[in-house]
Amino acid sequence: MMVAAGGIGAACFSLYDQYWSQLPPIDGLLEYKPPVATRVYSDGNQLVGEFFFEKRYLTPIHDISPVVRYAFVAAEDSDFYSHRGIDVRSIARAFVANTLAGDVVQGGSTITQQVVKALLLTPERSYKRKLREIMLSLRLEQELTKNEILFLYLNEIYLGDGNYGVGAAARAYFGKTVGELTLPEAALLAGLPQAPSRYSPTRNPQGALARQRYVLKRMHDEGFITDQEHMDALDAGVAVLPRAHKVAKPGTYYVEYVRQYLEEHFGKEAPYHQGFRVYTGIDFSMQEAAETAVRRGVRAVDMRLGYRGSAARLEGTELQERLELDAQRPDLVHLNDEEIYEAIVTATEPRKIEIVVGPLHTELDISSLEWHESIKSKKFSVGDIVIVEAHVNGETTSLTLSQVPELEAALLAMDPTTGHVKAMVGGYDFQRSQFNRAFQAKRQPGSAFKPFVYSAAIDNGYTPASILLDAPIQYIDHDKIWRPQNYSRRFYGPTSLRKALEKSRNVVTVRIVQDLGADKVRDYVRQFGFSTPIGANLSIGLGTSEVKLSEVVPGYSVFANGGTWTEPVMISRIEDSNGWVMLDKIPRTREVVSPQTAYLMTSLLQGVVERGTGRGVRPLNRPVAGKTGTTDEQRDAWFIGYTPDLVTGVWVGYDDDRTLGASGTGGRVAAPIFLDFMQSALAGTKVRDFAVPEDISCVNIDPESGLRARATDLDGFIECFKDGSEPVEFAPEWHVDEQLGTETLTIDEIAAPLSEDAIDRYRTGQIFQ
Repeated sequence: MMVAAGGIGAACFSLYDQYWSQLPPIDGLLEYKPPVATRVYSDGNQLVGEFFFEKRYLTPIHDISPVVRYAFVAAEDSDFYSHRGIDVRSIARAFVANTLAGDVVQGGSTITQQVVKALLLTPERSYKRKLREIMLSLRLEQELTKNEILFLYLNEIYLGDGNYGVGAAARAYFGKTVGELTLPEAALLAGLPQAPSRYSPTRNPQGALARQRYVLKRMHDEGFITDQEHMDALDAGVAVLPRAHKVAKPGTYYVEYVRQYLEEHFGKEAPYHQGFRVYTGIDFSMQEAAETAVRRGVRAVDMRLGYRGSAARLEGTELQERLELDAQRPDLVHLNDEEIYEAIVTATEPRKIEIVVGPLHTELDISSLEWHESIKSKKFSVGDIVIVEAHVNGETTSLTLSQVPELEAALLAMDPTTGHVKAMVGGYDFQRSQFNRAFQAKRQPGSAFKPFVYSAAIDNGYTPASILLDAPIQYIDHDKIWRPQNYSRRFYGPTSLRKALEKSRNVVTVRIVQDLGADKVRDYVRQFGFSTPIGANLSIGLGTSEVKLSEVVPGYSVFANGGTWTEPVMISRIEDSNGWVMLDKIPRTREVVSPQTAYLMTSLLQGVVERGTGRGVRPLNRPVAGKTGTTDEQRDAWFIGYTPDLVTGVWVGYDDDRTLGASGTGGRVAAPIFLDFMQSALAGTKVRDFAVPEDISCVNIDPESGLRARATDLDGFIECFKDGSEPVEFAPEWHVDEQLGTETLTIDEIAAPLSEDAIDRYRTGQIFQ
């Protein structure tokens, strides 16, 4: 008998040793690093985006309140604090149930076993795996404390609706951190592990409530809560946040920029595993305003270019099925303001059509509809699917005919002092195109580039009152002739530097580049932060070199920031899941121009808004400076402008470089988007004027001669100068109109330096031709 017993013991030991030696190591659990969601925050610490494979926020055990721990222990493993990893009674109960069922139907697992199962073993259901689970649980209890095991469990467990761990579930269901959860809320979460989908509080509130009451009873039975706490928890209501629908959130292009940055600097998988906390410069309300402004502006321009017709047509049973389906869609019961929807034409008349959107039936007046030039004739038919825009005013909803724009746009707004990018829109619709036109697109800026050339002029002896000749001129390069033209195709004779910029005179700008030298201008412009190649040619001032919106806006910030360029900052700080700082961004800065040059440029650009091509943004009703930009054949429309606190740039155009039409100028297309955004972004903020630096003098100037105005000159106005550059001579009492001839120069001639006499004549306000 003793030999038999010894044999059995040896066999058991051999079996135990065989299984024990094949167990997976538990070392990895000692440094638990599950996939953790990366969170992206605004400058006001609002969550604007997340990246994850499993939505999990790693929560240290000391941040998980006792009420949460006890709730899960009571629901899942009431003997957790006393057993050594397994519960023999539960295992025996499960064995009987499985034997009677003839299959593995019940687990009887402790919290420790659930941790082992989730992190160390495969999900198969067999006695062999169960034995390994028991052995690993015993080992785990020897290596880790109860709190360490509970930390693993509460961060790993799935709690429904895509949430892993109590950190994600607390935020998703209650909008709270784990430490802020009440007893009723903790009990509700603790009821979910058994069947997260079945007891989901967003899908089955009654089932979740019943399960919560069970957990509260278990907590009371185990002595974790008092009689009074039990009764109060049963009486208290639990407010669960509604399930979030998958809708586009503000800042999608901004968040995508962050994702690409993290992948580039920390690895492809980092955004989805590392649990970074990324702090950005985005202002949430400004971002919403930017996206609204772009959406409105693009739709308005697109419709102005002509209606392209219905999106599709349905007939017969297909039409009837669609009408019945739409009538039952809950998302069409209450339409959102300024959102676009598909509507179905149900009746037509010569001047109107009847449409239906879900349960809403209405008529649309089409008598004034302008069709796109590519459509010679078009009429609506029953069954046509058309795009409409909803306009909600209280309880009243109206619809207007619209269409999905083919046009694109971009907007970037930054604080000129800190460099923080407060809002960024990379296109009309992120779902349609993830290409970021604010940071990736290279487009010709047109006249929006002129301020950099005029700044070069100011730094090389010109003043706002310098007079240049706006007259025909042609340049001969071998057998090619270039005749720069103004947008109006007219010439205006002697023109001050101020008026040339206000009216965006091309010929005067070319003459400035000719005087200073194209190489010198190009090198000067590069100081404003341009990394894309800038051509050293006479047309540099007309914006013929392709640049990025993300370069132009910081360039203008030099003028807003007293002459200092500040690097644009999208990401200000990155912390890892443990709170260690991975990035603390201090933007690079450098002085590009003097405060005096910056102020004179601001004064000139204020004139563009007051009297020039930027008049469309005057309704902002606060000091604002800016410049329009339009390229040949209206392929690109720009407006870049700023107040003392915010610099904003807008670009509008087609990705395929099509024309925007005859009215597709920066002032007509881009400026309205700028105005719409800035009105919202600056609403309620203090109105500030641009600060005047030292060493600036202002005198009364005659606009025709650029000299001091006489007391009898009613057209005189106050002009600003750097100290010592203001004119001392008074204007003549009368002026003579001159006949404008065409000046012809060869490229070789203008490549040589101009004579000192010619330069002096420029800078003293004399006419040069």
